[in-house]
Amino acid sequence: MAKSYRKFTATAATAVLVASAIAPAASAAGFTDVPARYQDAVDFVVSKGVNGLTTTTFGTGDDIKRVDAAVMIAKVLGLSIDTAPPSGFTDVPERAAKYVNAIKAAGITSGKTATSFDSNSKITRGELAIWIQRGFELEGSGQLKFTDVSDRYETAVRALVSNKITNGVSETKFGVEQSAKRGDYAIFLHRAANATATPGVVEISSVEPTNAKTITVHFNEPLDPETLSTNDNLNLITLDRGEGAENPGQVSQQLSSDGKTLTFKAATFFKGDYTVRIPFETVKGTNGEYVSPANQIVTVNDVAGPDLVSADAMARATNETIKTVTLHFDEEVTSIDNVKINNANYTPSITGNTATFTVNLDASQPYEVTVVNAKDAAGNIKEVQTAPLRIGLDNTAPSISAVEATSENTVKVTLDEELEGNLPITGRVGSFTANIVTEVKVNPTNNREYFVTLNRDYLFRSGNTDTVTLTVAKDALEDRFGNTNASEVTKTVTVTRDTAAPAVARVETNSTNGDVTGFTVTYNKEVEDLDTSKISVVNSRGEILPFANVIQSATISDTNQNQVTFTLKSGVAADQYGFNFAEGVVTDRSLSPNQAGNYSFTVDVTDADTPVETNFKIEDATVSENVITVDFGTKVKGSGTGSAFNPAAYEINGAKLPADTDIEFSRTGGTLDQTTVNITLPAGFISANDEKAVFRVTGVQNLDNKVNNSFIALLPVTDNKAPEPASFTATELNELTVTYSEPIVALGTGADVTDELKLVNSNGASLPITGATVEAGKLVLNVADASTVSRLTTLEVASGSTADIKDAEDNVQSTGITINK
Repeated sequence: MAKSYRKFTATAATAVLVASAIAPAASAAGFTDVPARYQDAVDFVVSKGVNGLTTTTFGTGDDIKRVDAAVMIAKVLGLSIDTAPPSGFTDVPERAAKYVNAIKAAGITSGKTATSFDSNSKITRGELAIWIQRGFELEGSGQLKFTDVSDRYETAVRALVSNKITNGVSETKFGVEQSAKRGDYAIFLHRAANATATPGVVEISSVEPTNAKTITVHFNEPLDPETLSTNDNLNLITLDRGEGAENPGQVSQQLSSDGKTLTFKAATFFKGDYTVRIPFETVKGTNGEYVSPANQIVTVNDVAGPDLVSADAMARATNETIKTVTLHFDEEVTSIDNVKINNANYTPSITGNTATFTVNLDASQPYEVTVVNAKDAAGNIKEVQTAPLRIGLDNTAPSISAVEATSENTVKVTLDEELEGNLPITGRVGSFTANIVTEVKVNPTNNREYFVTLNRDYLFRSGNTDTVTLTVAKDALEDRFGNTNASEVTKTVTVTRDTAAPAVARVETNSTNGDVTGFTVTYNKEVEDLDTSKISVVNSRGEILPFANVIQSATISDTNQNQVTFTLKSGVAADQYGFNFAEGVVTDRSLSPNQAGNYSFTVDVTDADTPVETNFKIEDATVSENVITVDFGTKVKGSGTGSAFNPAAYEINGAKLPADTDIEFSRTGGTLDQTTVNITLPAGFISANDEKAVFRVTGVQNLDNKVNNSFIALLPVTDNKAPEPASFTATELNELTVTYSEPIVALGTGADVTDELKLVNSNGASLPITGATVEAGKLVLNVADASTVSRLTTLEVASGSTADIKDAEDNVQSTGITINK
């Protein structure tokens, strides 16, 4: 070869798709048919002397002939075309003969035969892979996942994949026999020319979903935070939603303090495939090297409920009471059915991954906390969890840890702990004596942060920046334990007038039941004054369409004013629609509103297949007099695997129902209802009343063999366990006190227990009972000599008689039980 290229080695097993480089505003070649994805690559090959099909078209989407492909690679490689010997091919046009001579001499190709180059045939992706691998002397390793790559192409394809030049046309196909496109070839050449193994390269080391709301991207070297966004505050590393994936709403991103982890957080939740995109030569590491471009797919399918990490409480001292308990989870929680401490039930208030509730507990005692049905944003439930209550002490006053401007007239004030009330803060600017604080609001997702709004009328009277002095009076900062600041607190912060126009951060399609129903445009700041008359629409054929024929409605979100949601009109044909937002479609909410600039994008309106369901959802469960009714919402099996009559499919507070439990289908007007079962809780199964017993159903199948989703309900159940005598003792000369497994109720007037109990002495002789009362839940029997009683036996009451020894739930004592002295 006339020009030597370094050999670059990579590993195909770890290679991922590579995003096309970010393009400048216009192609250097001045072509009209070059979309943004191809612009940098076309600019590159044009800079190497490559021409388009015409002066105004590059032919991005056209198939490329072998002769034209030869010219392009020879120019990009800078091969010497004047010194190369004749190729011997007789079918090469004069305009390209020297270029074909050069690539043959460089060992890139040997033509179809000794005399034929097959100039006018379309070149395939497989043939281009061989040319690029040989021309740039690329090497690679690892296993290929493609099923259409024969031995002839294997080395070349592995090299291209390893060096992140391409990753095929699908997960399993490289497209070896497919005709190559001029635009794709330009991208391949561009990426091959930029392939490098420079020491100190910064790249993604892993991408993983932490949970349904969080995706983390780990880098091998720290990133420079100053290079993560444009001057317009647009993020350069983006997360794109794949086809059929859940719309996560607004996605925020945050770089860790060490610069090596970038975290994406969804407003709702992630589910499906998402692509982390890093454009070519935009983001840098702290070592000054550009971060390697990437287009890495991550699949989120969170099926685990939130884990209880800890249960915490604070008090000023151990001799005081605990007023609040805080639960910490490993992810954000959307709901919790119940919390138990010492059999007392609590309903927590949830914020993010914490939940709090009010208690009145002795700080010197240990406690265990039980959490029932903690649910995350994706609907996953962790059914029953326990953790010891960790109790800490706090006698330190709260303080302000940070103050920062969040907009031209709002400031965020962060404290080191939560306050008992609101933040009592005042503000001054310049020589004005007036308090310019108009509103103070606590951050709903972080109770230690407050957003302070400043009076706009006092700001920027003599420039685009102002220094504001914020003051909190002595003893005004108070935490929930009564600790207060010992002196006045003063902080200063600089606010700056907003002169930047709102810019589009991303456009995402919205879908319902697999059908695209609209799209959401997210700006980098809050917007208002939406003017849809400045929006034009075209279809894939270039036809200009009335806005109202495509869009049913367009509104700025009430909950997130950075977003504008467009709903497609019912019946809009599946197609690719181009939208152009002229200047002023929206304005921002600054003191002097800035208009959004021009922006164009496309939306693919497609239909998606609905996944096959393998589970069904139980509708409800209710209880009446210890008979539980389960509404399955669908006909369920009554025998065999998955039978609704299987007692092992049901649990109460973690205990499976006994094998002899009575379960039957409900009947309505004499007609059997196979969608609902009645479960009669067996006598003796419930040992105490429980207003929120945890009832669980697992493994029941409907007639389509679908298994029920895990189901939990909190149901009130009543003690149905008979009291049993546990011991007896002589408490007076003529009084025998009998202790039961639970308290029994007072005897009624005229009660006679002689037919319910039998007393005998050591010789087996019966001893008469002359009277009976109940004291403190225990049965006190009157006998002639209590010390002579050696055995007590409970008797079954004769038919027609009424038992007198009962518990509070009217359960008669258990019979046939004998206890000895």
